[in-house]
Amino acid sequence: MQISIDTGVKTIEIIRNGEHVGDVKFSMSDPALLNRLRTVQTKAKEIEAGSRLAEIEDLEESLDEASRIDKEIRELLDWAFAAPVSNVVFGDSFSFTSSNGVTALEQFLDGVMPYIGECFAAETEAAKQRQDKYLAKYHK
Repeated sequence: MQISIDTGVKTIEIIRNGEHVGDVKFSMSDPALLNRLRTVQTKAKEIEAGSRLAEIEDLEESLDEASRIDKEIRELLDWAFAAPVSNVVFGDSFSFTSSNGVTALEQFLDGVMPYIGECFAAETEAAKQRQDKYLAKYHK
């Protein structure tokens, strides 16, 4: 016998430069994920704003500072998903490198947050409809 339980895990394919490089999964049973992602946005901006990276002239010191910033941002993203997703999302690049003025982190968050919000809203509506169906007889 086998019982299959759907836990509502959703998969987001990560495409980097046209190539599928991996997947990020999240659970629909974790509605606090959006709040944690908002925290990532805020803290990443604080980390970048507080950085001395633009002021550093020494290459080694600059690379050390860039690595420190990247490590902090990656740890935040991994914390938000409660899983090591940052390597899939950023690969070997720095999380704050930009393309057309938008950092890799911003590109990821700008894509994933609306999708997660839509998924949670759809799940909430489905749960409400199910509850309404079974509770209707008590609300007459």
